[in-house]
Amino acid sequence: MLKQNLILFLALLLIVPSQTFAQHSLSEIVNSLNEVIKPIESLRADTSFADINFLKETLKDRELIALGEVTHGSAEIFDYKDRLVRFLVANLGYKSIAFESDFIAIEQIDNYINGKADSIVHLPGTAVVLSNYSMIKWLRKYNSGLKDPDKVHMYGMELRNYSNIFKKLLAEIPGLEKVDRELMEAYIAKPFTGKITKEELQGTKSMIAKLQTIQLSDINRHYIEMLSQTISYKGKSSIRDSYMAKNITWLKDRAKDKKIIIWAHNGHVGKTSIYNYTNIGTQLVELYSSKYYVIGTDFNSGEVNVNVRIAKNKRLLGFQPYYYRGAQSGKWYEYYFNQCKYKNFILEISSASKIPTLDQFLKHPFIMKTIGALSSPEGTKLSIAKNFDLLIYIDKTKSI
Repeated sequence: MLKQNLILFLALLLIVPSQTFAQHSLSEIVNSLNEVIKPIESLRADTSFADINFLKETLKDRELIALGEVTHGSAEIFDYKDRLVRFLVANLGYKSIAFESDFIAIEQIDNYINGKADSIVHLPGTAVVLSNYSMIKWLRKYNSGLKDPDKVHMYGMELRNYSNIFKKLLAEIPGLEKVDRELMEAYIAKPFTGKITKEELQGTKSMIAKLQTIQLSDINRHYIEMLSQTISYKGKSSIRDSYMAKNITWLKDRAKDKKIIIWAHNGHVGKTSIYNYTNIGTQLVELYSSKYYVIGTDFNSGEVNVNVRIAKNKRLLGFQPYYYRGAQSGKWYEYYFNQCKYKNFILEISSASKIPTLDQFLKHPFIMKTIGALSSPEGTKLSIAKNFDLLIYIDKTKSI
């Protein structure tokens, strides 16, 4: 009897929270959202910041501002992140931007925005040239009137291939041993695949061990550190995020005013383990607490540029526009957002959480769109309140 009562008690503990939340009707949630959401006046980056000027006060004591993206392939999402970058640079003095991209590839873009090159050298490992060229042009123009210490710089958070870093090391470290130089030159001469043989891998490990014992400049030592990370990554997402968090910290420590903008997927920058592994955000929260501020993005329906997967074990169809319909049930956050009075809006989580209905709604795990490079999965169950400080919601999107 005691055992049966204990089982019943535990079952009630699991049921009560969902019943408590279910007491709030759709209209209650939507009406409460309508009390706190702020309309997005424009999705364009080159318009007035009047509707986001409140962020000057909100962000004044932050040091790491993460700009998340619900998908890598939505034009409006990237346009709005461009708008946020311009706002942070022009109004809050941010001088460092770290992208979920290859470090060496982004160096080439940084040379362009800082006037060290007249055109962009586009290396494998980043799509930012294609998706945010207007932002790059704006940063170049912004930097043109500034002295070097005040210019904005762009960085990558990781290495994405061996070719870029091998070319960089050949140019940067003239005293490389012959065996190391020949290894890298032979790899670069091959058709680009991104893969490395066991022999090349072993030779690279040996080279790293030697270079770690000699005196190098700070940046060259960082190149070697990232190369070491790339070798030990082996496709494990948790390891990758751990290294990206470490590299962000390295960049922040060297940034003017110790501040940095982080540009990556929502799943990387969210404050909890959205995909059941320790992501960038969980590590940065542990290191920087409230100094770390996350702006997530979301959309309801429209086309997205993704690598289409029609079935789990079938061949991918390649990157192309792919249509996502709007949320069809109350299991999705977007189902509620779509019925708000503004089609595109800003939701400040701390303000919303003062309303009991929204406090429960935003803490409750619903499905939210979290689209990566592939067309599926479309969404992941998460709590908005536990992952983001601010949410940018855009009703409809076009493919990038």
